[in-house]
Amino acid sequence: MEIVNNLKITDTAYGGAGVGRSGDGRVIFVQKTVEGDIVNAKIYEDKKSFANAHLLEIVSPSDKRIIPECSYAEKCGGCPFAHIDYKEQLGIKKRIILNQLRKYKHSMIDISIAESLREGYRLRATARSIEGSIGFYAQGSRDLIKAGRCRVIKESLYEKMKKFAYDNHLTGEIYAIENDENIALANVISEHINIKNISYFEGCNINNKKYGISQMNFNTFYGAVPVTYKSFFQANRYLLDEFQKYAISLVSDHMDIVELYAGAGFFTCGLMQKGNVQACESDQVSSNLGRKLSYNIKTMDSGKFLQSIKKCDTLFLDPPRDGADKVVIENIKRIKPYEIIYVSCNPNTLARDMIRLQEDYKVNEFKLFDMYPDTYHIESVVKLKRI
Repeated sequence: MEIVNNLKITDTAYGGAGVGRSGDGRVIFVQKTVEGDIVNAKIYEDKKSFANAHLLEIVSPSDKRIIPECSYAEKCGGCPFAHIDYKEQLGIKKRIILNQLRKYKHSMIDISIAESLREGYRLRATARSIEGSIGFYAQGSRDLIKAGRCRVIKESLYEKMKKFAYDNHLTGEIYAIENDENIALANVISEHINIKNISYFEGCNINNKKYGISQMNFNTFYGAVPVTYKSFFQANRYLLDEFQKYAISLVSDHMDIVELYAGAGFFTCGLMQKGNVQACESDQVSSNLGRKLSYNIKTMDSGKFLQSIKKCDTLFLDPPRDGADKVVIENIKRIKPYEIIYVSCNPNTLARDMIRLQEDYKVNEFKLFDMYPDTYHIESVVKLKRI
């Protein structure tokens, strides 16, 4: 494959790759680089108008580049921003959001940023194991980088994952989550396992065979939120309460509230203290968990649920990466709530949906939460007000 020499990196794309432009005008994406680097890179995928390349050599390093604090960072695919100064990471994420919103017709307000500690922030994680040795895939491949520790995962959780894999000679995948009381659950997909010791987890699901408890609670600022070894939960233990409190604070008091994509009730428990809440979640496991704690969450597709609503004051939504589907957007335009609180994990679909709603709504508050330091992931909380 072609070698590109002395490529100047001028930007960073959503996805983590540095962006340069070759002499023939092609955009070249190179992981593990940052704006200001001059590098030699080897193209491994050529799409004519752009290409993806592996970093071969840093000819001249950027002043935004740092020595990663993790010894595995050079090869591991888990933290693609580990080589970038933290303040610059935040700037990159803000620029990515603003770039996605360049077609938004209303003037943008200042985007504030909630920073996070970078060590031990993850309260849930997935790792791979081969014959009892745990680690993570290398950048852009299925090669396992064996890791004695992971600096971004809560230390007690990673120790449990590592010891479980070793004791049981696991070849396969392990997902685990640990709450603030150090109670942990694991979901294991095993290609080979010799079960000897599963005591590291209070509950464990191995190839759909359950051992111990099946769920536990996370104590959040507004109340308990139940989780299982398969249900979704936020990952950053340092920003968890601040994230929840901020999103709820944007909701005006004494409102009729409709919540979409409610999960097991992470925001529902706070919204219930603001006004009357009708909530829905399409995943039955999650909605059932929420109802066990008396959260008013129906098991229903968000689009169909919103079609049944005649009016509401506040619409609160936290959609998956695909964003709000067309039926949801159409019914927002029909109902015209006074305010919309939109929690997003994908700046591309967030911008798309804001533009879809810009004839009736404009941005009032915008805050970025750095839930995943050293990665390109971006969590945003936006308040839109009816014009």
